[in-house]
Amino acid sequence: MIYIVSEENRRRFHHLLTEMHRQRKQVFIDKLKWPLEQSAGLEIDAYDSPDAVYLIEAGTQTSDVTMSARLLPTNRAHLLGEQFPELCEGKLPCGPNVWEATRFCPAPDTPAGAPRKEMLGRMIAGIMETAILFGIEQVTYIADAALAPMAEKVGWSVRALGSPRGKGRERIQAFVASIDDAGLKRVRNAFCIGAPLTRFAPADLARAA
Repeated sequence: MIYIVSEENRRRFHHLLTEMHRQRKQVFIDKLKWPLEQSAGLEIDAYDSPDAVYLIEAGTQTSDVTMSARLLPTNRAHLLGEQFPELCEGKLPCGPNVWEATRFCPAPDTPAGAPRKEMLGRMIAGIMETAILFGIEQVTYIADAALAPMAEKVGWSVRALGSPRGKGRERIQAFVASIDDAGLKRVRNAFCIGAPLTRFAPADLARAA
């Protein structure tokens, strides 16, 4: 299950959020050596704001996190617009109906190859389900040399925003994906996903439960 965690229901997901930030530190700082800020063993940056919506895959609200990602509205401060505008050779897609997907983070012990590809497919399906739920029409993202080909070929409609920058494993490129029911169906078919993966529990419903 992929939990949709927003400002509205965030207080219910303290365990999953803490595990997500811990895994981000292990993957992005310890393994990939990205020059990011950390605190108390957690990777948290300026874009982990109240506006952020997190997608966290886990069996239950208290079990291990298998992967996570972050969504940000682009009509406010976001990573592509502020840190990597040079990746866009034309107008940067932004507005109330455009979100940015960042920090896709498989659990540190995820095997390479097919397991990671299947995980990426589930996360893209989760992103599309969430975007449709919130009325989002486009999602932007930055992908490295390894992730870009896989993310382009999962079934959603993708357009490059500019040419790749950097060399080798450090090469990155910006993309925008269109969100619609037909694209979601293609992604689900490509990864044999037979039912919705996401769950959003509003705070008032949680209190009633």
